Amino acid sequence: MKARALVTLAVIIGSVVAAPVTGPVAATTTSHWWVTLAFANRELGAVVEGSGVQQAANCELSVYTTSNGGVRWAPPVVLSRRAGCGAGGSTDEMAITADGSWFLATSQDLPHDLFQGRVHHPGFRVVPAARLAPSEPADTVCSVAAAGKSVWVVLANSCGPWSAAVVLVSDNDGATWTRSRDMPLKSLDEANLVDATPPESLVVANPASAWLIGTAMPPRKSSMIAGPLEVARTTDAGRTWHTSTLPCRTDRIGGLLSSVGNELAALCLGDPSAGYGPMEVVTSTNGGVSWAQRCNNGPKGLLRPVGDCPGFGYPGMIDVMPNGALVIALGYPIGGVEVSLDGGRTWKLVLRSAATFLTLSQATGTVWMLGIGPVSSGLRLAESRDGRTWHAVSLPR
Repeated sequence: MKARALVTLAVIIGSVVAAPVTGPVAATTTSHWWVTLAFANRELGAVVEGSGVQQAANCELSVYTTSNGGVRWAPPVVLSRRAGCGAGGSTDEMAITADGSWFLATSQDLPHDLFQGRVHHPGFRVVPAARLAPSEPADTVCSVAAAGKSVWVVLANSCGPWSAAVVLVSDNDGATWTRSRDMPLKSLDEANLVDATPPESLVVANPASAWLIGTAMPPRKSSMIAGPLEVARTTDAGRTWHTSTLPCRTDRIGGLLSSVGNELAALCLGDPSAGYGPMEVVTSTNGGVSWAQRCNNGPKGLLRPVGDCPGFGYPGMIDVMPNGALVIALGYPIGGVEVSLDGGRTWKLVLRSAATFLTLSQATGTVWMLGIGPVSSGLRLAESRDGRTWHAVSLPR
């Protein structure tokens, strides 16, 4: 919470214009901040912007779309004028299909429903969370992911470690939904990353294969001790699931991303008040059947050191590149991206951003980086095909 508080304070200070002593009530200026993004490939994508007066009752939430990699952006589609006014990090997730349908699960707007639209189309629709699974109504869309024309969502009464999740799958751009009948994870783990970038609890590699992070519930409901972090995997579009336990010593999860094939990476995090030290990176080369620890940075004296994890900043996302490189987005006080070319053993800083928080979007053959939070000068949007070299892209203005 410290990081978000500092960002919010800075925006408040920069957004208020002092009035003369004898003049009328002070005027305020509108702040703008980037919320989240999703790209299907190097060309097709969308970004979400929030705007309004800090600490006001209502702010505006808009989506910009592009079909040429950000060379041109379509006029904004205003989704809501009663969104939250927090310009710091958020827990928003966005997905986009190969034919240009986008989906947004956002905590900026209440209730937490699912927004749906299409690239270069001015309209959109809101799908209430309760209508996605009428037989088991849920209040919140916690995660959304897509591959091809397949869209997956995770529903829960609240996105936290003590809330059971429901997984829904659509193979027709969200026209109809099918509930997964075999869900072995009883608890969805959404580790609050200082209210910054969201953990990718749900990852989809293709229309049939997906992974979900959760925790094993304690044997007695009265117990407040959660079980170990687990990953559920399916290869038949959610009809059946199998689980494996992550070899992490820390009790929080930061992200799970997949590349082409069966390459996976998970980021396990410790105490958020200390920049998420310890940090652990674990990987799988067989689709999540088994996992190996690649690096950890503590806690000193309690864990045997393995490799050399990034040691500074608040990790928000980890991703696997098609060439096997791993990338981590770090935030606060200045955002950056670190890359590992040896499977997560060692890391090197390759990108700096003007943003306090960063998030990543896995696309076909490329990864996109967005600096979320207040709009400012400096690098905010970039894409890479190998994790080492990044190309700046202009955001809509």
